[in-house]
Amino acid sequence: MEEFDPREGLPAVGHESSDASIRIVVITGACLVVGAAMVGLLVYGIFWYLADHPLSAPRPNPLAATEAQQMPPQPRIEEHPAIEVKDLHSEEDQILTTYGWTDKDKGIVRVPLDRAMELRLQQGFPTKPGTKPPGGKK
Repeated sequence: MEEFDPREGLPAVGHESSDASIRIVVITGACLVVGAAMVGLLVYGIFWYLADHPLSAPRPNPLAATEAQQMPPQPRIEEHPAIEVKDLHSEEDQILTTYGWTDKDKGIVRVPLDRAMELRLQQGFPTKPGTKPPGGKK
């Protein structure tokens, strides 16, 4: 019979009077191990089956290239910016330091920058009427 605490009217706190059955603990553990093994085998089997039989074909990516390769609009991302800048500078240096045709049909030529500055200094710069050029020459 349970003992009651007269102050509280509740059963007295105590300890178990009998031990748990070892047989039940071992059977429960074995069932857990067998169940975990069965779940593992089931999951492995599902993955093995789905590896060979996909549920559906993958949808095509809307961003993937189509039959006609479409280039994005300008400006595009540079693949190797350092190399492209170096190439651009060498092209600009070539244009600024060599003679060449700008428009052959119209007779427009390109003159190296240093030579163009010398020619401009020889010809002089336009001035406003009535002003004295620097250095006192007119």
